[in-house]
This record gives sequence, structure tokens and C-alpha cells, in this order.
Amino acid sequence: MIKSKLCCFYPFLLLSTQVLANDDELNVYSFRKYELIKPMLQAFEQHSGVKVNLVNGKSHFLLSRLKADGAQSRADVILSSDLVQLSAHRALLQPMTELKGWSVLPDVFKDPDQHWVSLSMRTRALFTRKNDTSSSFIPTYFAQFSEPQIQGKFCVRDWRHSYNKTLFASLLSGNREQDTQWIKNANKLLAKRPSGGDRDQLRGLAKGQCQYALANHYYWHMMKQSNNKQEVKIASQLAMHFLQMANGTTPVSTTTAAIAKHAPNKENALAFIDFLLLPKTQKMYAQLLNEFPVVAIEGYQLPFKPALKNINLSLEYTEKANKVPAV
Repeated sequence: MIKSKLCCFYPFLLLSTQVLANDDELNVYSFRKYELIKPMLQAFEQHSGVKVNLVNGKSHFLLSRLKADGAQSRADVILSSDLVQLSAHRALLQPMTELKGWSVLPDVFKDPDQHWVSLSMRTRALFTRKNDTSSSFIPTYFAQFSEPQIQGKFCVRDWRHSYNKTLFASLLSGNREQDTQWIKNANKLLAKRPSGGDRDQLRGLAKGQCQYALANHYYWHMMKQSNNKQEVKIASQLAMHFLQMANGTTPVSTTTAAIAKHAPNKENALAFIDFLLLPKTQKMYAQLLNEFPVVAIEGYQLPFKPALKNINLSLEYTEKANKVPAV
């Protein structure tokens, strides 16, 4: 597998020229971190004999390049870390009408116009310190985020980050005031000014900088499985809790896949996405990445009831979610 990692726009212009069309190759543009998709890329190469050329970078860089290249683009598949990243750029995609897995995938995990499919689910979870006697109150519902006893006690990354905006959009799409009334006063939850990513919030929680933290659930699992002993120690000190909306469901977001409008290796692109939807590959998402599968896996059960209808409905609330508190 050939991998190019983008740090800024200029190197991307140079590296993208290395991506060529070939019957035995597949060119993947990924917004997701390399470590999170490496197992699936390697498994597909072994399964198909097709060499994967990976260009990894920020979504706005890759999408800008895809648009600028037009019909000359070498990109085949686009992997996103969030559905909204692709849904807003349908003009750069093509329908995947020949996808074998389309008919067996539940409607909530695919675009009605066949421009994308979801590959895995994740949720933003609540974290606390184990055996923390300073507070016995652990919120179960988002409605409880308005409770006075938890104000000023949260570690959270910038509210304007896509992870948080996706959460807001999902909650807003439920149209229940009790789930969303806290959002307009979200800054009151903060124990400190937001900085860093999700793992930084978990580190801050372990250090006692706050009593609660919000983070995507799989980051905690990644820390538990890290080769860094300090990361493992931090994760072992924390407990994870899945939050619910008033109707008892938990908001989820999805990673997604799409085929570029001018994909030179469309057949390989279709084969790759079909491979990602196979039960054995979905099991890899669950076991290796600790993300939640979008197809049924024998013996596997979700630890909560996901708000599946909100996945697509939330796209209509993205603009409202962009009006988040600024610190």
C-alpha cells in the first residue's frame, strides 16, 4: 500500500501526482487518520490483489483538489470521518448503482440518491474518573446537562469542532426541547478553555482538571490499547457512559464512503466499498477500531439503542448546529 500524508496544501499538490490509474490499483482519498483505516486497506489488498494508493489529509484540502482536478482527477474512493463532509459535496460524487451491498444495507445508512454509504458508527460519550468521591452525580440524559451541579465541570474540545457540531445537529433533529435547551448555554459547562483533541480532554479529566469529559468513545479504547504505558494508565482511571436523548436513544454519527465523480478505477472502487460492508470487515471495525458496525454481526450487540433516524435527519440541521457557542 502506498501512503501519502498531507500536512498542508502545497505538499498535497506534489504528492497527488504520484496517484495513477491502473486496472490493479485503487486511489483512496481519506479524511480519516491512517491508523484508523490501515487494517481495512491491508485486508482489501490481500483479498483482491488490488494495490491501494492512499492520500490522507484534511477534508477541505482533498475536496478542493478534487474539485480543481475535475475530469482529470485520479481519485476513486473518498473516505470521510463524518457524513456531513460528503453530503455537502454531492457534485463531486457519482451514484454507486452497481454496489452489491446496497440492497442489504438499511436505508438509514445510505443516501437516497446513492451517493454515499455509511461504514461504521460512533458516539460522543461521557467520561468520569473511577472512584471519584467529589461528585456522585453522573448524567444519563442530555437533558441533565442543564443541571446546576455539573456546570463548570467539563473538559470538552472546541464546541465548533465537527464532532460537537454533528452532535448538536443530531440532538436538534430530534425536536425535543429537553435534549437541546442546554446547547445555548454550553459554555457554562466548561471547567477550562477548550484546547486540544478528544484524547486531551480525557488526559485533563484524569489529571483532575474537570469532573466530566466528552469524547468520541473509540479514543478511550485506543488509549487502553496503546503501546504508551502512560496512555493505558490514564484510560484505566476513567469510566465511560453512553448518554441518551429523552426517547432513550443515543445519538450516533457515521463514517462514510463515496465514489469520486471521475473515478478512473470505478470497478475497483465498487469492490472496495462492498468489501468494507462484508460482515467479516465490519467485525474488524468492531474489534480493531472499537467502532460500531452498520451490518448485523453474529453474536454482536450494540451497548445502547442508537438514534438511527437522526443520522440523515441531522443533515437538515447542520446550519443551526454551526451557530454554536464561541469561547
